[in-house]
Amino acid sequence: MTSSDRVLITGVDTRLGRAVRDHFAGRGALTVGTVTPGGDPGPAGQVTLTADPTDRAEVGQAVAKAAAHLGGIDVLIVAHGLPVVAPFTEQAMTDFWAHVDATLTGSFLYAQAAADHMRHNETGGRIVLTTSRWHVGGDGLAAVATAAGGIVALTKTLTRDFGGFGVGVNAVALGALESEWSVCDGSAGSPPGGRTGSVEQAAAVIGLLSQRQLGAAVGQIVNVDGGLSRNRV
Repeated sequence: MTSSDRVLITGVDTRLGRAVRDHFAGRGALTVGTVTPGGDPGPAGQVTLTADPTDRAEVGQAVAKAAAHLGGIDVLIVAHGLPVVAPFTEQAMTDFWAHVDATLTGSFLYAQAAADHMRHNETGGRIVLTTSRWHVGGDGLAAVATAAGGIVALTKTLTRDFGGFGVGVNAVALGALESEWSVCDGSAGSPPGGRTGSVEQAAAVIGLLSQRQLGAAVGQIVNVDGGLSRNRV
């Protein structure tokens, strides 16, 4: 990544999204953020757009506006999804699908729109999706696991769809992290290191995965969970 990179970050009204934006801004990158309708646009002076992540037209318009403002898009970070936790037998289908749509459909639409821009402008780029380490499932996490499992599969698929155009795709699976996602970790126990991570640490990993110098390191799900995960992805 160079100081002139142009970065679009969704969900800048979440703790992770704000940390990611701060991380890139601190490295001299140009950023545009998005929030869902009703979301906090953040401090004045930062360009923040509003889009429903489940609406193809709104997502497309947001990506186009970001590209016009930045002069292009080199990096897309998707961080707008928030978890829904409820006992399986009490899970409302409206809540279930709201989370799956916002997280999985939103990731698909943003990746599609950003990659289309990178492809037609022949600039290539990097896409980093965010998800939960609970793609392996967990108590009360039917919606989270469904969406997260979809993100894992989507990351693997997009790598093949976009790789020929110089667009690398990875994902970061969050757990044992001081953020809105910590609500998912109730029964997980303490991570091996005995402490939870921070959104700033996750943002640093996302920043690393956004560097084109990584080359063939694409299609990967990187767990940022303090070592809790022992699964193979």
